Amino acid sequence: MIARIASNLRRNAIAWLALFVSLTGTSLAASHYIITSTKQIKPSVLKQLRAASGSKGAGGSAGAQGSPGVAGPPGKQGEAGQTGKQGEPGPPGLRGEPGTEGKAGAQGIEGKTGPEGKAGAQGIEGKAGTARAYGRVDGATGELVKGSGYPGTIEVKPAKKEGSKTELEAGVYCISGLGFTPVNVVATIDASDSEELPAFVTATIGTTKYSASPNCTAAQVTVETWSPVVKEPTKKVIEAHTADSGFYFAIN
Repeated sequence: MIARIASNLRRNAIAWLALFVSLTGTSLAASHYIITSTKQIKPSVLKQLRAASGSKGAGGSAGAQGSPGVAGPPGKQGEAGQTGKQGEPGPPGLRGEPGTEGKAGAQGIEGKTGPEGKAGAQGIEGKAGTARAYGRVDGATGELVKGSGYPGTIEVKPAKKEGSKTELEAGVYCISGLGFTPVNVVATIDASDSEELPAFVTATIGTTKYSASPNCTAAQVTVETWSPVVKEPTKKVIEAHTADSGFYFAIN
């Protein structure tokens, strides 16, 4: 108990001294003087006071939080800072070095020449044509220009008009002298020899009414070349008449 009191006195020495001075009042002042400096206190007492004041007392309870202060007026806007200097451009980047050219590939080995192919077998000779007599007749003269017939000798002559010994029937040709009896005949206009185009040709075994003249009575084949007659201005064909024209023929 005594130790606690002594400890309390040491911690609160200045407070007890102040209380003592306030209670004694002017009576103390009348017989003594007021302490205005630490130099007026005995060093040993001052040491004790300092030791006592160096110790912290028990902390008091926290006081109530004060009201928030009134917000101060907004500060003035600061002056705009000066524009900074433009930075210097950086150095250009280093240019890469060109790559090295690749080596050329090795040349390929030339291939060997292949062996020469064997000659093909000779083809079989074609059969002779079936035409037993053939030829070309000139339209202007009515003569056989080129032809062949086996057996026999082909004879081509223009037909004469019926009842006339000298006047020829244009475009009518009588073929005779064949060494066989004909069964078929084919004729084609020679386009390079026809003066009246377009021309067409007809052919028959024996004679026709246009080859009934005495010089064609023995005709084995009759060929007739024709030229169409065109009616103007409709351009329609209304008839045709025989006209001299060259032609080719083949007879079996």
